Amino acid sequence: VAHCVREEWDVNNIEEPFVVIKTLIENTPRTEIAEIDGDYLHAMATSKWMKYVDDLEVSFLPESKILTIRSESRVGESDLGVNQKRVNLLKSKMFLE
Repeated sequence: VAHCVREEWDVNNIEEPFVVIKTLIENTPRTEIAEIDGDYLHAMATSKWMKYVDDLEVSFLPESKILTIRSESRVGESDLGVNQKRVNLLKSKMFLE
């Protein structure tokens, strides 16, 4: 699907990775956390100009130290790379810590 990105990150070397990613998302412009349930987070990111809403989901598996990140547009066939850019930006900040 051209408007969806899903990645799994090994976060073995990061102390409290779910807290770190949650803080990063909270500080991302035009992004609101809609739900947190244990080690699951759902946020909505709104585009600057057209006000499209994308869904951003994060799941953390503590036993395997894996963060799963999924970013998907709600409408359209293509997102012009926006979801991949969003995931890449979070990843670069996450592993910069």
